[in-house]
Amino acid sequence: MDEKGKIAKLYDADHWLLPLSKRVYIIIDKKMNIIYRKDMGFGLLENQTETLIGEIERNIK
Repeated sequence: MDEKGKIAKLYDADHWLLPLSKRVYIIIDKKMNIIYRKDMGFGLLENQTETLIGEIERNIK
């Protein structure tokens, strides 16, 4: 649980006005690099499972 919003701030998912986190999809590789980031505000990523799996497969080397 991110009660103080530290993780949300770290990944720029905190809302500038409301005490809520935005919906941000992030994929991080083994070296802790962000290989995919999509900020959806409060919406959902369309075809989220297919999109995220596709991005993971595209970035596996």
